[in-house]
Amino acid sequence: MVGRAPLTGVLVKDALERPAVTVKISNTPDAHPHRGLAEADLVFVEPITGATTRLAAVFHSKLPAQVGPVRSLRPMDAALIGPTKGIIASTMADRWVLDYLDKAADLANLGSLRVPRGTYALDDGRRAPNHVFARPAKLLALTDRTEPPAPYFSYAADLAGSTAQVGGANARSVTVAYGGTSTATWTYDARSRRWLRGEKWSRHLIENGGQVAADNVIVLTAARDTSFARAKPSMTILDVFDASGPLKVFTGGKTATGHWTKAGPNDPFTFTAPDGGPLLLTPGMTWIECALTNTPVTVT
Repeated sequence: MVGRAPLTGVLVKDALERPAVTVKISNTPDAHPHRGLAEADLVFVEPITGATTRLAAVFHSKLPAQVGPVRSLRPMDAALIGPTKGIIASTMADRWVLDYLDKAADLANLGSLRVPRGTYALDDGRRAPNHVFARPAKLLALTDRTEPPAPYFSYAADLAGSTAQVGGANARSVTVAYGGTSTATWTYDARSRRWLRGEKWSRHLIENGGQVAADNVIVLTAARDTSFARAKPSMTILDVFDASGPLKVFTGGKTATGHWTKAGPNDPFTFTAPDGGPLLLTPGMTWIECALTNTPVTVT
C-alpha cells in the first residue's frame, strides 16, 4: 500500500509505524559540521539569545545512527515539537524549563540524564560541550510510544502544485538576520531545485554529506514571549501558541506569503495561503526559520 510520509508528504510504500524523534542541536560555529542532519524530515531554527540559534531536528522517515551535537531544551520546544507527540532528545535544561516541558508538551522527554548510560554517544574528537550525540534507535527502544506523528504541514502532490509555484513571485535568496554568526542565507539551486543554507561565516555543512539543502524553507515570525518569570533577560522565547502571525514560504525558486495560527502547545499549526486556503508545500524536507517580528528578512 502506498501512502505519504506524515512529515514530508513524500510517497512511501511501507507505513512508518514509529514515533518521531526530535534532537536539539547546537548551532554555534564550533558545533559544525553537523552529524545526521541531512536525514531529518523537519528542522526548526530557534533564536535562543540575542545572536545565537539552536536547531530542533525531527526524524521520522529516516533514522541516522547518530545526530548532533546535542544541546539543551528551550521553552518554545513545547509548542514546536508538541504536535509530533513523539520523543525529544537533549542534554537537559534548567529545572524550570524541564518542569515546563514535562507539563506542557505531550512528549517523551528523554534527556541525557534520564536514560541509561550509552544511550547518547560521546565523541572524543569533538570539544565539549559539542561532543554529545543522540542515537535515535536507542531512544525509540526506551519509550512505550508507538504512534507515528500526524501530518505537520499540508502538501501538494508535486512541486508544480505548491502554493509558491502556483501564485508566488520569483526568488533567488532569503536572508534571516538573527545577528552575529547566526545570520542565515538560503540560496536557490536551480539544478537540484532545492534551497541551500549558509551561515554568515560558512556554507552550512553536514559531516560527510555536503551542504544543508531543503525542498521548502519557511520563515515564521512571532512576537517575543515574556510570560516566563524565571527566564533570564538574555533568553529569547517566541510566542508560538495561542497566537498567530505572518510567514513566507520558499519552494522551487518562488516565494509566497501566508499566515500561521496555533492554539495550545500540542495543537498543530494552521498555515493559510493568501487566498484563504491551506498553504501547500512541495513534498520533501522542510526547514522552518523562526524569528522575532523585528528580525530583518531580506528576499532577492
